[in-house]
Amino acid sequence: MIDCTTWKVTQKANCLRFVECSLINTARSVYNIDMNIVPIFVPHEGCRTRCTFCNEYSATGVRKLPDKEGVLSTVKRYRGYFRNPEETELAFYGGTFTGTGRQQLYLDVAEELVQKGLIKGIRFSTSPEQISEEMIAILKSTSISFIELGVQSFDDDLLKDCRRNHGSREVYEAASRLRSSGIDFGIHLMTGLPGDSEEKDIYSTKEAIRVGASSVRIHPLVVLKGSLLEYEYLHGRFAPQGLQESIEIIWKMYLLILLADVKVSRMGICIYGEQIENVVAGPFHPAFGELVRDRLMLEVIRRCSKDIDRHALKLDRKYKKWFTGHKRAVLERASGEGIMIDFCDDGVDIDIPFYMKLIGEEILGEAYAKT
Repeated sequence: MIDCTTWKVTQKANCLRFVECSLINTARSVYNIDMNIVPIFVPHEGCRTRCTFCNEYSATGVRKLPDKEGVLSTVKRYRGYFRNPEETELAFYGGTFTGTGRQQLYLDVAEELVQKGLIKGIRFSTSPEQISEEMIAILKSTSISFIELGVQSFDDDLLKDCRRNHGSREVYEAASRLRSSGIDFGIHLMTGLPGDSEEKDIYSTKEAIRVGASSVRIHPLVVLKGSLLEYEYLHGRFAPQGLQESIEIIWKMYLLILLADVKVSRMGICIYGEQIENVVAGPFHPAFGELVRDRLMLEVIRRCSKDIDRHALKLDRKYKKWFTGHKRAVLERASGEGIMIDFCDDGVDIDIPFYMKLIGEEILGEAYAKT
């Protein structure tokens, strides 16, 4: 029989491992480490309307939809990059994949690749109202391994103002159908939409967890060149959030998702290379996910310093990767608040899971108090 002390130590060790894995989750998925995903961009394909914040041509730089040969050559090229190509999955990004368009063509190509053993599964993103019972029946006959629902928010007024083709009801229905069919799904949330607030974003986070998503992707709205919001911005009718303002909301969302044991697949909009110039305004940063994680760790160190009533902390060296931060941001910000941090081999242990749970409970308490 395991005594109580041993059990507590084991539980703490397991929790620390979970936190460590969760904190690096986003970085690993962004760079396709372990996931072996081949991206195929199909901008605006299948979309019936254009959302006010969207211009996938600006975000991806892709203007021509790939044909069958383009998909095949892309898969073969990416497989050459992977250490374990047998674990490759094909992902269609952008557009509304289950809408009208080339969906069947792409599914046929993907199934051919599955049969040849070049990929093991198919991923795509779509809008919740497209997940009907009829569509579920079609998808169940394919090798679909994951679907991301472009939810953006669970607030109906925000969705209407952004010209989304769905409301929260369609999200709940789509999630229910996917759960019942056994198809794994994730949810994409956005912050900083016109009329948005921290209260609405926390509510959307809780609902994304509640409906059973296995992963959540979050990014703050940035104004893209060629989007409808660019016009509103240039004419002074819309102002996007600043970088720090968006981080102050998203670190709380991130924490709640981690505590629910749900994967955070990415934080921050995915834009690279020349396409960065298409960001007109808003909280874009190439290391956005790191900045969010740094903000969470800053909150943990603040609580720890307050609890032990000590402003000079000598932490065990194993915590250095967590409490240093992007370009030493955690150390420098803590120092600016009078909290000096050093690392050594026999330093103090911090019960990170305890503080994360404590902070998460406070966030939820504040959210419920406002309802």
